[in-house]
Amino acid sequence: MTAQEARSPEPVELTGLALLRAAVTALERSAAEPTWRLSDAEVAEALALVGRLRAGSDRAEVEVVAEALDRGLPGRDGWGTVDWLLRVESAAAPRPGVAHAARVARLARAGARRRPGSGEPACEPDAVSTAFATGALSLTQADQLLRFVADVSRMADADAVAADLAVLIEGAPGLAERELATAIGYAARLLTPSARLEREEAALRSARSLTRRPGPAGLAEYRLVLDPETAMVVDTAVAALSAPSPGPDGEPDRRPASLRRADALVALVERAVTAPEGALPTSDRAQVVVTIGLDRLSAELSARGGGVSSTGEVLSPEAVRRLACDAAVIPAVLGGRGEVLDLGRAVRLFTAGQRRLLWHRDGGCSYPSCTVPAAWTQAHHLRHWAHGGTTDIGNAALLCGRHHTEVHRRGLTATVSDTGVTWHL
Repeated sequence: MTAQEARSPEPVELTGLALLRAAVTALERSAAEPTWRLSDAEVAEALALVGRLRAGSDRAEVEVVAEALDRGLPGRDGWGTVDWLLRVESAAAPRPGVAHAARVARLARAGARRRPGSGEPACEPDAVSTAFATGALSLTQADQLLRFVADVSRMADADAVAADLAVLIEGAPGLAERELATAIGYAARLLTPSARLEREEAALRSARSLTRRPGPAGLAEYRLVLDPETAMVVDTAVAALSAPSPGPDGEPDRRPASLRRADALVALVERAVTAPEGALPTSDRAQVVVTIGLDRLSAELSARGGGVSSTGEVLSPEAVRRLACDAAVIPAVLGGRGEVLDLGRAVRLFTAGQRRLLWHRDGGCSYPSCTVPAAWTQAHHLRHWAHGGTTDIGNAALLCGRHHTEVHRRGLTATVSDTGVTWHL
């Protein structure tokens, strides 16, 4: 043995807590180093490494909390898992956010191990926990998928849930949080019984609200809560008027996006209140593309699934058919292999002249005993064009929003004459 070998200590392999201590020390030292010395490529590499550190920190956090749950540590002093996590971590660092702590707790419970002799049956972590532990999913993505499983497992076949979950896990790494939420919403509709979907849509519609309260510095603050269908219409209308508008000499629009959206909403209201009395609307209620399969669009109202709008809202087939009655929301209809069979044209919509005749003939909402005036109604296809209906006066009736929904929900039919509409209730 040489003198140099005698002086060199054997390398110590760090494990468990020692690794975490070493990682924290290295990270704190790294944060203290000046970054101005880095090249552009090194700045990008450093940021990528920080992303890996964050993902690894999330996995370590979930693993430690799962161990704490195995040992029953949170409950010893009467703490819930989230409150215990917040209390322990904030003892030596800034307090983490409650939403983050809740995600960690859910992942930890899903992947918690069962120790021999604990009285609990042994179990393997589920597919979401496994994908998260291997780094395939972020903490947020894994939490989104866990909540999806919890929502649909109570009402759907286990094999169907597992199959859809496998597809979502495979596609999740390439999706942003909002995109994954849209995919999850679509999958949930496929798995949800039609009767429950109908109740949920009715509950969402009844929960719509607009409230006003004083804002800062004499401003007024409005809070608008909408169901997915009407949110899509509002989003689309506001988006059409809220794009940056250059000045007369080409100077850029310096309004922030929030101010542009507020100005757009006010412009829409001003157009409505300043229109001449009895004037017909000069534009469609919405102009978006909703992607939907032909089988679901043409099926009976009990069909599951639905369409996805360009604004990311997941809509039921019934909602797509209802919107298509009087808006440029004609679906992009897909065949069995995903090919576009039909991209609807606005020619399928009722023209201004046709609506003028309907206003004169029906006088307002044609549903029995409804007093909503014509200006607040929509032109409804009695036989939907997806089922071979035509866009003509003999196949049309004016309906207010509430009764339009009711007619589609119940599949009601009507007889049209030169003097009005008779609904078969």
